[in-house]
Amino acid sequence: MNSHTIRYRIRTCDVDMRKSYKAFAFMTQAQEIANYHASRIGFGYADLIRDNIVWVLSRMKVRYIQAPSWEDEVQLTTWHKGREGVFSLRDFEVTPAEGGDPLILATSSWLLIDVNTRRMLRPDHVLGEKSTATALYRDAIGESCGKLAIPEEGMEQVRSHEVLYSDIDFNTHTNNAKYVEWAFDAIPYEDIAARGGIDSYQINFNHETRIGDRVDLYRAATAPGEYAIEGRCGDRSVFQTVIRLKP
Repeated sequence: MNSHTIRYRIRTCDVDMRKSYKAFAFMTQAQEIANYHASRIGFGYADLIRDNIVWVLSRMKVRYIQAPSWEDEVQLTTWHKGREGVFSLRDFEVTPAEGGDPLILATSSWLLIDVNTRRMLRPDHVLGEKSTATALYRDAIGESCGKLAIPEEGMEQVRSHEVLYSDIDFNTHTNNAKYVEWAFDAIPYEDIAARGGIDSYQINFNHETRIGDRVDLYRAATAPGEYAIEGRCGDRSVFQTVIRLKP
């Protein structure tokens, strides 16, 4: 029970023009399995919302070793990795369904938030012994998700997005996977098409947005095949990400 694995086939809607597993599709699946596993070990959405507490994904780091392709059968495994200060840590691993070397590795940092006050709550205060008793101390990625260093200068506004019905989830704010989708849409298509797919990305979620909000997307090329992207709503940073593409 300290980890949970699901098996699934990569669908048409999960892949890009080269039939490779999209970042948005992985993020969506990762959120689903994270919620399911948290519920199995006693601190899922239904367990916490009774006390007006919810999980909020704060940071995520993802490495693509080899992208799964359309119709591939894969396994996605997740586990709760204990806590680090106010953060609860959760890792993910995608492997071929029949076993083999990892295809995708990810680590994430989550916050417990009081929905009424919007205050962060310490996981040991809310979860008690469950915070450590249910942990599996194994690293998919050893380094924690730290703060991203986004360039202070040279960020160019490349597009804007109004938050629409298709962007929001049952909390009535933009789903985290959508920010990843918007970030990849902010990269020049020609560069994505010319390179060998996703190498890695790290994203910090800084502020929620709701339907009708306008998010301006800023981009800077920080190295060949590497982009820093920030979404801003007025003077607030909504998200920041660094995306690296394979050569």
